[in-house]
Amino acid sequence: MSLVAFIIGAGPHIGAAVGTILKQNGYRVALGSRNPKTDKETEEGFYPVKVDASSSESIQAAFQAVNAELGPPNVVIYNAASFVPLPTPEDPLSLHLESFQSSTAVGLGVFAAAQQAITGFRSGVHKDSPKAFIVTGNLLPFVSALPAYTSLDIQKVVAARLVETFATAYKDDIRFYFASLVSPSGELPKGDFPKSAETHAQVYWELINSRTQGNWDHRFTLDGKKLPGYERS
Repeated sequence: MSLVAFIIGAGPHIGAAVGTILKQNGYRVALGSRNPKTDKETEEGFYPVKVDASSSESIQAAFQAVNAELGPPNVVIYNAASFVPLPTPEDPLSLHLESFQSSTAVGLGVFAAAQQAITGFRSGVHKDSPKAFIVTGNLLPFVSALPAYTSLDIQKVVAARLVETFATAYKDDIRFYFASLVSPSGELPKGDFPKSAETHAQVYWELINSRTQGNWDHRFTLDGKKLPGYERS
């Protein structure tokens, strides 16, 4: 059975870079997004699939499509995110309830995606293949609340807790990571993120091929190295 990866939230930055490195290493790659560039992505050798990460039904349907076309994925990258600016700066309760709910749903989508993924992980098709589920994270769940980022904050908090739970429950044979780019001092990376696509791709590739479950809260710097001296119990 061929190696299969499904990237949910496959945009032109991290998603594209991760998809490329996986394809270069023999993976058949499904690129999931709300508005897939079907012709372009197909020509480049990818399998485009429509998915809305805020909808569990859409996630389930997308996995069904990937399973039917490529087979069950042994690698899932959850790169989806939603940021809605506050209508009134520094006033989190000015955020429309619908926006808050849809942003939270993107975090909850991690559960729906992992639930679909584990069926393939356990199917025996990928008995000897690496099995990994990686969420593109950030430091919002681990720092003091930043009101301006309320919509993004809540989804990352939910995602981080889910990844920690899954990494604890399935550590014997499946890898779960919440992978976050940080500054060399371990803080929010500020201007590093726009130039970090290739770094994310290389770090994710290394995590996918790790033989044992490492620290689920994986923090790395722009040079691709794990944050020095950092370990989370």
